[in-house]
Amino acid sequence: MGTRARIVSAIATVALLGIAPASAAAECLDQDTEAAELSEYQIEVSVTCLINERRSDNGIGRVRDNVRLRNAAVNHSQSMVSQGFFSHTSLNGRTFVDRIESTGYMRGARSWLVGENLVWGSGELSTPANLVKAWMESPPHRANLLRGRFKELGVGVQRGTPNNAGEQNGVVVSSEYGFRARNNRAGTARKRR
Repeated sequence: MGTRARIVSAIATVALLGIAPASAAAECLDQDTEAAELSEYQIEVSVTCLINERRSDNGIGRVRDNVRLRNAAVNHSQSMVSQGFFSHTSLNGRTFVDRIESTGYMRGARSWLVGENLVWGSGELSTPANLVKAWMESPPHRANLLRGRFKELGVGVQRGTPNNAGEQNGVVVSSEYGFRARNNRAGTARKRR
């Protein structure tokens, strides 16, 4: 096959991929790659994509990235690895609501709702697909992931595990979910937990 024929063939292949049916699920990048081969950012992007795929599969709207929720998630994942614990409550007694609130996420909200999912894995259990699968197989985590009221998300990944900070093929992942109803008039914000 000549060079021109290969180029035409490549263009035709790309064109066919571009007109795939809308129902065809787009595969999330790196979903089956172990943590040791990915950056923390790549894992965050893949986990976020997979969360949105699961929501879409269940007829639920996507969650969009929120930097304040991500900051709360990254800080908590880092704390769990560096301090050797795995819990929604930090060793200093701060809950996930406290951590999210300290980022200013709820400021100015008339009402709000937040949730948190945590997971860690190493080796073959550290792939984004297996991490999200673990959440989907746990009823309370699945409920958070699929809660339709959540509109925003922050995913934070830290290399290591709660029992081995040096584990390069392990990761701890925090996902912080949120919804805020803005206060449209002057006055005091009401908070709902």
